Amino acid sequence: MKVAHLTTVDLSLRYLLFPQLRAVVDQGGETLGISAPGPWVAELEAAGVRHVPLPTSTRGMNPGRDVRAAVQLWRILRREEPDILHTHNPKPGLYGRILGRLAGVPMVVNTVHGLYATPQDPLPKRALIYGLEAIASRFSDGELVQSREDLELMLRWRIAPRNRTHFLGNGVDLTRFDPNRFDQEHRDRVREQLGIGTDQVLVGMVGRLVAEKGFLELFEAARSLDSHYRIVCIGPHDPDKPDGLEESILHDARARGIGFLGMRTDLDELYPAMDLLVLPSHREGFPRAAMEGAAMGIPVIASNIRGCREVVEHDANGLLVAVRNPQALAAAIMALGEDAARRKAMSQTARRRAEEHFDERKVVAIVMETYRKLARRMGLGLFDDVDAEAVTLRSARPSDADALAGLHIRAIPGFLPRLGRRLMRLLYRALANSPDAVVLVADDGKGPIGFIAGVIDTGRFYRRFLTRYGLSALMATLPKLANPWIVRKGWETLRYGATGSETPAELLAMAVVPAARGVGLGTTLGSRFLEEMSSRGVDRVKVVVGADNSGAIAAYSKIGFRNAIPVEVHSHEASVELTWPA
Repeated sequence: MKVAHLTTVDLSLRYLLFPQLRAVVDQGGETLGISAPGPWVAELEAAGVRHVPLPTSTRGMNPGRDVRAAVQLWRILRREEPDILHTHNPKPGLYGRILGRLAGVPMVVNTVHGLYATPQDPLPKRALIYGLEAIASRFSDGELVQSREDLELMLRWRIAPRNRTHFLGNGVDLTRFDPNRFDQEHRDRVREQLGIGTDQVLVGMVGRLVAEKGFLELFEAARSLDSHYRIVCIGPHDPDKPDGLEESILHDARARGIGFLGMRTDLDELYPAMDLLVLPSHREGFPRAAMEGAAMGIPVIASNIRGCREVVEHDANGLLVAVRNPQALAAAIMALGEDAARRKAMSQTARRRAEEHFDERKVVAIVMETYRKLARRMGLGLFDDVDAEAVTLRSARPSDADALAGLHIRAIPGFLPRLGRRLMRLLYRALANSPDAVVLVADDGKGPIGFIAGVIDTGRFYRRFLTRYGLSALMATLPKLANPWIVRKGWETLRYGATGSETPAELLAMAVVPAARGVGLGTTLGSRFLEEMSSRGVDRVKVVVGADNSGAIAAYSKIGFRNAIPVEVHSHEASVELTWPA
């Protein structure tokens, strides 16, 4: 299994997604991190995550560089051929899903870290953002949404398909962010280093230094606070963003006693020194800093917006205040700052809530289970989780089409898979619906792990397929028809199917996932297939394979096919036609 995670910068790979990256490596797979290169690449690669640079990727809006990043990503995907592309953040999530599908990545998954539009935004902006998200979501196989409110909105407005969209949540390392790791001596030492008096209330804020995070509101609120309160801001500059804070603003804040610690990787050691954590953001997906603060037992004061409401339960583990309202923020800080008993009660509730809702291990488990379920549904065979004792044979259903198409694409490379997954799904849906077809599925209770498909009359099936599905098939393969090789191969396939040998009944395909091979499942499928054909009055069946495909010839010979006769389905390609009975 080869999984590629796409983000804008390596910071996200290291500090937001690291447990998900490691989970694939721990299960014996390969993880690629695709992003702009940066200082965290060495740590990623030391942990077994291979970094693939996307040099023109930026956090800010830059159409020229964004187009170049898309071109670079296309080349990376075609070169690396990952089994799964998992996209993140707004821009990579947009162009990454589309390019992943067009580049032929078998599975495309996206995490919605937060919708980049709020109820307060003008309608044209919301329509544009929701519209782009709706388009991109149609190119993915799974949408994982961190915020329940975002999920409800997306389903209500049909921004993403309901059957592909699921709640993910968010979490942090509760063993690292655990207040029991630190004692009073540690708290006193950190506060002394920061110049915080024993009787002062330390208010912390963690986030990139951009206006969207609410720093300007915090700076304004600080004007209402006396010397009993100290404010410390932790986070890096973000010059790529248009709302990055200018140095003049930071200089003025420093002059009024607000501290700036820059980018820190020791947040777990800094949190114990804080009495309150504030997050007056204008927009959030599912804020990590607020979760970390809650896990450390710190009361959190946050904006009353989507995302923040996922973490803060008002008057239980913190307070929610009106967005963009410095006065309300200052009042909330003073209300908790002057009531130590209230803060202590909130601290205990905060840790308990974090243990119940913000465990990153649950998030990683959901991500891996999503991969597993999608791989099964799509017939990708990426996981060795076959329950051999539970396997049963049944007739295929139209809902199996996606899985059978995936099994075919992975196990039987050739002309048909080159036409794309959409056409393959149509083909197997038509086979499952056809009264003239025999399609048997091996199912272990979790989904198909093998199948065999054939028709009583190949020419008749193709004619009915073109009559019923012709337009849909044309639309599915339209981009491919620019390739003369594809057109010629398609015509030769249809022509042979209609006028090939005198034996109209044909075994079209058989495939079994790698984890289920070597136990006779293919032979069992073949025997049942021929029994079903016989019960329908068919006394002769053909199967066509490449003359040099010794593995397939041997597999069909075990079922009872013999008498390899040279035939020409495609020009300049040697094939043989086997028949049953011998």
